[in-house]
Amino acid sequence: MKLYVKVSTSLMCIFGFAQLANVHANPLTAPVTTTATPTPMRWVVNMGDQSQGTAPAGMLQTLQNTLGVSVRMVRPLLQPNSYLVEMQSLPVLGSLQTPQAIRAALQALPGVRFASPDIQLQRTAVPAPNDGAYSVNQASYMHTGAYASLRMQDVWEQTRGSSNVVIAVLDSGVLFENPELKGRLLPGYDFVSNVTPPTGTQESGTVFDSGSNDGNGRDPDPSDPGDAPPPGFNCPDGSTTSSWHGTTVASVAAAQSNNGQFLAGMDWNAKVLPVRVSGRCGIATSSDIVDAFYWATGSGRVDPTIGVNPNPANIINLSFATDTPLFGGGCAANDMVALAIADARARNVSVVVSAGNNSGGAVQYPANCAGTIAAGAAEQDGQLANYTARGAGTGFVTLHAPGNSSGLYVGASNTGGSTPNANGSTAFLFAGTSFSAPMVAGAISLLKAVRPSLTTSQVDTLLRNSALAYPANASNASGLFGRLDCTPTSCGVGLLNVLGAVQAARSLANPLPVANVQQSAVVASNGPFVLDAALSTNSAGGSANLTFSWQQVFGNPVVLAGTSTSALQVQSGMAGNIAEFALTVTDTSTNRSNTSVVRLANTSVNERTFTPSSTGGSGTTTGGSGTSTPTPTTTPVAASSGGGGGGGALGLAGLLGMLMLFGVWRQRAGVV
Repeated sequence: MKLYVKVSTSLMCIFGFAQLANVHANPLTAPVTTTATPTPMRWVVNMGDQSQGTAPAGMLQTLQNTLGVSVRMVRPLLQPNSYLVEMQSLPVLGSLQTPQAIRAALQALPGVRFASPDIQLQRTAVPAPNDGAYSVNQASYMHTGAYASLRMQDVWEQTRGSSNVVIAVLDSGVLFENPELKGRLLPGYDFVSNVTPPTGTQESGTVFDSGSNDGNGRDPDPSDPGDAPPPGFNCPDGSTTSSWHGTTVASVAAAQSNNGQFLAGMDWNAKVLPVRVSGRCGIATSSDIVDAFYWATGSGRVDPTIGVNPNPANIINLSFATDTPLFGGGCAANDMVALAIADARARNVSVVVSAGNNSGGAVQYPANCAGTIAAGAAEQDGQLANYTARGAGTGFVTLHAPGNSSGLYVGASNTGGSTPNANGSTAFLFAGTSFSAPMVAGAISLLKAVRPSLTTSQVDTLLRNSALAYPANASNASGLFGRLDCTPTSCGVGLLNVLGAVQAARSLANPLPVANVQQSAVVASNGPFVLDAALSTNSAGGSANLTFSWQQVFGNPVVLAGTSTSALQVQSGMAGNIAEFALTVTDTSTNRSNTSVVRLANTSVNERTFTPSSTGGSGTTTGGSGTSTPTPTTTPVAASSGGGGGGGALGLAGLLGMLMLFGVWRQRAGVV
């Protein structure tokens, strides 16, 4: 039985909260249930230049006097001078009857730089059809003649990435034992602060609030426990099963490649920093996301309980989105997430955010904040996917990354319905801008391997200038005679062109040679292994006048040979070890060098836990034995209901009286 999905949207100016109906009967007569929308109870207040980590004296009393209700301090954020506070009840008298009025009153207080509601962002499911006839599940990577094809084989001949580059995936956590991520993961952190009660706040069988879903709050383990609601309940998007969203997102960017199973990642060597920000129902709060930004980038305030991230990110991927009627649909310059993005860019960190799945609507928050790269979804022929957001804005770049027919992406997942199955590693076909975003993030990591010194502005320029123009009738908006043409204003700068961007990066002034190392790998024995860099090239793209120099830069010492050749021999020492080896290639004719790093991880190593420093120092990786690698399922299958994801299209809960009604009709995939 095929999975049949039909999605329709409408927008009404009514006070209420968007609830998605999970309907198995006649979709045309299915009701959509609505409930009252509360005013946001939690707000982030930034007090300007104050001592970090200590609330200014009298701040809570001032807030209480202004709001007329009791206010408690929840915690200081890692964002300097920002504090998460919570109203204990709603104002009942005076003029503070709307979120806008509360925000205006808070921002008018002396010393307040800005006040932002602690909003919820959510991934949304756009499942693919259960069709096993996709013989080529990653056609968008191949040079098939389709207009939007990425020609990744040509890219990988020039660079397969470098484990010098760290992609922080802010998501639902990851499944550490998935074979597509083994050997590529760094110890991350779980920033989901709210511990969910057994059912959460619910009405009519739908869970509205979120929480950790792992039984505790913040901790050093970013494993994904599953984001399914309790038995008998639905999530706001209608799903009842776990999505394994973070694992899928991470695999699109950096899955183990050329290993005979599952899929190929965009970057064969970049490391993934898993930072868990979403729990039950795939909901993430903006305050947790902000703390995750500052920890991942190594900027901002240091919390001695959490400790310092020893592996600062070069790229952040955030596959979440929502609408912001309180901001007029945009992103305010003095918003806390906008400030976190600006501070990340100040640390030379590129920020990629899914544009949203609102079927041709404007790019959603926070992809519409200044400094982001907003990633939408296209098809092989260059037409925009029907579900994707589109459009330009001030200060951010919108481009669309291709999937297969209907904008489908293949990614690693798990067959577990609620909690992960120990031997359930698999691959699914998904639709959603959740998965176009890590495709763009992986492209940026390849650029960073070719040109490690690239700035965020240079990355933006390379992606913008190399983008393929949208073909005729590419827009997912329709006119009198069918689909409309795309313009830079209506759609974005164009279609992702990784090959063009890499070639442009190599042609910048003072061209560098490229150390094109083989992929990072998981190894099952002590050695020997050979790391081959024969595809490395000189400054002109050729093979002459190159010298090679290998050295071990991480892990317990191993026995090496061939350190001055293109092929390094790792003779022994890999049992229970994670080791990284840097190759520096030098073009003797230009006297210019470049370095890439390859990573070998033994299957017995535990990559899971970040060890925080009690004094705020750097963390360390803990060793130990891991579980055996699950037996893989090598053929991607379609995502089951609730298994998709992609930069949510839910209306913003608790901000304004606007109701986004999504009627989603699902017919469950059955066993024939």
